[in-house]
Amino acid sequence: MTERLPRPDGGKIRDTAIDVGEIVSFVAGDELLRVHPSGGAHPVAWNEFRAWGPTGSRFDHQARPVGRHATRRIAYLTYGPEAFTAALGEFFQDDNGTVMPFDLTRRSPRVVSLALAADLQLLQLASGWVTRAGGNQAIWSGARGTARDWARAIYRHHGDDVHGVAYPSSVWGPGRCVALWERAEPTMPDAPLLTRALADPTMLVPIAVAAEKLGTYF
Repeated sequence: MTERLPRPDGGKIRDTAIDVGEIVSFVAGDELLRVHPSGGAHPVAWNEFRAWGPTGSRFDHQARPVGRHATRRIAYLTYGPEAFTAALGEFFQDDNGTVMPFDLTRRSPRVVSLALAADLQLLQLASGWVTRAGGNQAIWSGARGTARDWARAIYRHHGDDVHGVAYPSSVWGPGRCVALWERAEPTMPDAPLLTRALADPTMLVPIAVAAEKLGTYF
């Protein structure tokens, strides 16, 4: 039986302090990785935070109705030794959380590696904080709509304390992901370490390795 994430209790979330051990800290120079659309209906630049939303993504903190939000922007990235596989899995998953075959041309996806220009502090969702706040670990693996409600509540009550949230990938267990809020925009560097189209022939081998890990194809 799948664990169900309770709806967020704003008061409890507000009153649940974040312990030091429940913070994921990054320092300037740490590397993050991102797969992002450079074409299609809502393209974003390599360092751009998406104002359009909320979409079907798990931790969009934009308020309804769907549209371009005046102030709330978000960016999803990955980190660690499995960053590339996790980024592909997250980007190409469907609404049911299944990794689809990689379409390397639709929306002109690109991969970017970047080194942070400033420090980041993120709330670790795979921690005791979520339990104390009235939730459970389905926040990063269960229904996305409820997870978005949690994201809005965390942003509302702790948006001045952290730059976003960190969480395990729901589609690739070893993967580690972050959702950064607009207050993290100053941590983006002036230039990336690397940016390349997924359709670039030089990406064939790493994409094939990631596809095999994720049990899909391209």
